Amino acid sequence: MKINWGAIVLAAIIHFGFGAVWFTAFSKAWQADTRIPPEEMQAYMAHPNFWPYIISFLCSIGMALVISWVMGVSCKFSLLRGIVAGLMVGIVAALAMITEMAFEMRSSNFMFISAAYPLVGSVLMGIIIGVWKPKGVTTAD
Repeated sequence: MKINWGAIVLAAIIHFGFGAVWFTAFSKAWQADTRIPPEEMQAYMAHPNFWPYIISFLCSIGMALVISWVMGVSCKFSLLRGIVAGLMVGIVAALAMITEMAFEMRSSNFMFISAAYPLVGSVLMGIIIGVWKPKGVTTAD
């Protein structure tokens, strides 16, 4: 199975950047339900820890790899297959998050904001990986 590392890295960068836009757009509602006291949140914002960002980016690469593998099994890369593969991976990620958050008794608002991010982000990654197929792959639907 051929892997297009350029597409994987670009998809991970886009996913990571999308997360910044997503959580900025929903920042007030998301922060209200994080259960982090405002003082602690302000202290974190003043002196951010970069490990969560590094881990997040590495996870984005992992998700992009899985999307690529899903498409690579059939050696069929295209826009539509990218959307479908991204949607499949995103649904699994979102459902796993919702399961965990349900047991944490999180609000539905927090669950939606948190779980919709990997769902939409995975579709974006799937589009990139589906359109930018690996060299040597000629089959597409």
